[in-house]
Amino acid sequence: MENQNPALTRYNEIQAELDSLRAKGENLIVELQAEVSTIKRNKKLPKEAKMAKIQKLNESIKDAKAFKTENNAQVKSLVKDAKNELKSHYSPIYKAQKQESKDTIKQLKDKYKADLQALKATQQQEKQETLSSISDPQALKAETKRLKLIHKNQLSELKLTYQEDVQKEKNKYHNIYLEYTNGLKQATNDHLNVLEVVNGKAENYAYNFNIKDFLMKNGLYIIIVIFMIVCICINNRLISINSIMTILGTFSTKVFFALGVAGLILLAGTDLSIGRMVTLGSLFTCMILNPTTTTKFFGISFNGIYETLGFVPAFIIALLIAIACTTLFAAIAGFFSAKFKIHPFITTLGTSLIIWGIAGYGTDNVRTGTVSAEASATVSNIFRVGSFPGIPLTLIYAIVAIAIVWFIWNKTTFGKNMYAVGGNPEAASVSGISVFKTTLLVFVMAGILYGFGSFFVGLQTGSSSSTLGQGWEMEAIAACVVGGISFSGGIGKISGAVIGCLLFEILKYYLRDITGGSSDITNIFIGVIIVVAVVFDSIKYLKKK
Repeated sequence: MENQNPALTRYNEIQAELDSLRAKGENLIVELQAEVSTIKRNKKLPKEAKMAKIQKLNESIKDAKAFKTENNAQVKSLVKDAKNELKSHYSPIYKAQKQESKDTIKQLKDKYKADLQALKATQQQEKQETLSSISDPQALKAETKRLKLIHKNQLSELKLTYQEDVQKEKNKYHNIYLEYTNGLKQATNDHLNVLEVVNGKAENYAYNFNIKDFLMKNGLYIIIVIFMIVCICINNRLISINSIMTILGTFSTKVFFALGVAGLILLAGTDLSIGRMVTLGSLFTCMILNPTTTTKFFGISFNGIYETLGFVPAFIIALLIAIACTTLFAAIAGFFSAKFKIHPFITTLGTSLIIWGIAGYGTDNVRTGTVSAEASATVSNIFRVGSFPGIPLTLIYAIVAIAIVWFIWNKTTFGKNMYAVGGNPEAASVSGISVFKTTLLVFVMAGILYGFGSFFVGLQTGSSSSTLGQGWEMEAIAACVVGGISFSGGIGKISGAVIGCLLFEILKYYLRDITGGSSDITNIFIGVIIVVAVVFDSIKYLKKK
């Protein structure tokens, strides 16, 4: 669609040339490929006819690609000319309008302050007149209440008018930028370069920026970052390479638990069994991968697996058993939560106590021996050079897990169903989504992640006991809440859980350093963070309502 602005005549001429070239090249290829896809999906069309049509279309696609290649240099040159025309036209207009709008907004702000002061003075006078003119207490109370409501509405109306006037001024220069961006998209056939995309996002962010909303959304992050800066000022060793790699090492196992519980929090639930999942998974891992262990589980010894089958089979069996155990208990909790509408707080509390009892009684509370050197090597640091301690292997496993869970949340039907059920399970059910199936699958996914996490924890720590993992559920939940995953359900991102987990591990590391390793003070800070995070979440939820 051409821009009818007379000043852009040259741009329109260039765009007409581009459209003509693309109609025989780039755009034609897309259309023909869509036709091929449609024919392939057509089950009624005979195979021979289908192949003939596809062959003919492929020949046309080949010709279109040849035309595109032949005219590629000309298209690039025209695109460059079109961009220059747009920039020379819109850049001075945009800058002038933005400056004019800023000046006007400043005037509006000064006027709003003056009007607000005058209105408050008038309201105060009305209030004093009311107090002096009415003697009856009941009548005075009723009139005061009425005046209070009127005054509140007057203040709200004045503020709303000011905000609308400011928004109109912002729209003046923002609309010019949108015209420029639309011209760019048309010239580039919707293929903006990285710089153009970044500029567009920066412009939109500045246009929509609101200091109150920003502080509400990022207030906790800001507090944590300020605290970290203070800690670094006290001890600059905290930003050393060794410290960073240590933090990444603990983060790379803890993030598995944050990713798991994030799905349950998205469903407006929680999980109190994470710590015991760590216990169970790590116990089996360490018993199987320690060829000389004397620890038995209900009288069963697992060291024969390593001795008989060797390291690789034992490694795989340990991983599968850890995942199977954590997934089983997660599925049990999920079944009762989904089937009988029991809050996950109760079902996971129950499974937590069951696992605790099984782990303690089954092993007689005996600590396992140390896993083999081969097993430890699978989570050791790699790329060690000189004083550089190397990157934890578990970090690579964690990145893979993050990528997979991100894909599930954002690119699958199941992920969309999670958000729908978390936001409003009744509406999701009416729209055809199985709340039972979605809830159960979220628990199963969490169980699988706990299995991987507990397996790596067992390898990292080298040995396990019935107390390993105690209290880890609080850290995982706190990390998710800090990361913006709302307890109200249906709100949150995987990136939030990951960032929250990383910030939490940094915070704990710094706290231990400045408190001399005191877990009590660390627990106090963790408790405060959880409460503050939930308060911020509740305020945002109430504001949204």
